[in-house]
Amino acid sequence: MADCIIPVYLAASWKGVPFFCDSTSDEFGRRGDLYEYPLSEQPGYKDLGRKARRFKVEGYLIGSDQVGQTQAMKAAAESAEPGMLMHPMYGGQMVACVSLTAAADYRKEKKRTKLSFEFVEANQPASPLSIGAAISTLFNLGSSVIAHASAVASWLPSVADIGFIINVSSALARQIVPATDEDSFDAIDMLRRGTFPDFPAAADPINFASATITRIHPDDATARLRAFNADVVAAISSANYTPAVQALAQTARLIAIRDFATAAALTQYETVKAALDDLDFIMAVHDEEESIALSGCDDALVSAIRSARAAAVSAILTRNIRLPGIASFPVDGVWPSVVCAHKLYADGTRYGQIERYNPAMSPFWMGRDVVAPAA
Repeated sequence: MADCIIPVYLAASWKGVPFFCDSTSDEFGRRGDLYEYPLSEQPGYKDLGRKARRFKVEGYLIGSDQVGQTQAMKAAAESAEPGMLMHPMYGGQMVACVSLTAAADYRKEKKRTKLSFEFVEANQPASPLSIGAAISTLFNLGSSVIAHASAVASWLPSVADIGFIINVSSALARQIVPATDEDSFDAIDMLRRGTFPDFPAAADPINFASATITRIHPDDATARLRAFNADVVAAISSANYTPAVQALAQTARLIAIRDFATAAALTQYETVKAALDDLDFIMAVHDEEESIALSGCDDALVSAIRSARAAAVSAILTRNIRLPGIASFPVDGVWPSVVCAHKLYADGTRYGQIERYNPAMSPFWMGRDVVAPAA
């Protein structure tokens, strides 16, 4: 029986700049060391992990705006940091552009620019020293907000205020556990010391501990900091709202949201929605603290909060807005999520993505159409 069905290929783009794709030639494989032992007929091979994927893509731009399209593609190829390649067959791939050859014939093929790309798989750098100016600016502006809040803090703690401080400090200590090194054990010890003669004695351990969370628990730092923020809000609602409580609560939340925003900007999200959910939380905390600062007529703090909020929006959206979109796929029957993942991606391990995007469906009986990432 003849197979007349034409495969569906994804629309190609590089860092959000679309182009028409003619052909691809891609390289996959594993790294390893080959051992050939003396006087032995059996060579050995040690697998050292997957090789970086390489993509050679041929395509073109066409239209009366050929010049503008070509300049946009050139700018994308020369821009710093890895970006998202939408591959017609493999979907979204985080890559770096090794080279782009753009060829134009000004006589025979007007309005058309031929493109020849070489890409290599490259994830965003994870080191805070190499993540670029945007995230450094984000952290510095967040620290500036904390400094403004601390500068005007009222500090005449009562016995009830000390109880609030202990509750907040204990909540943060729980988020550090398990401690993994000397600094993290020191952070927990500082939080539980219980002596608060002045505002820095109460706020500085929180600042150090929050940074410790992002350092020793990078995989779930945002979840831990979100939980700490909830603990601070709960502690406020159960305490007498004195100036000391207000000052420390505001500073603790601003510390948490600074580190949360930095961790979010460093996170490689699977979907745009996940990135926007964390960004919504960042915006909500900044909005609440801005309202408090406005009620206190603290113009300097209001301005600092607005700057930090804008930096968070810019850093998180710039990194994640080009992630693969969402599409509806026919799976030709009712199947378990693992089978659907095999059908869509030839990768059953991605069944979790299928389930997350179809929460109303049973994981064992997914419908004839499922919603999933386009890549």
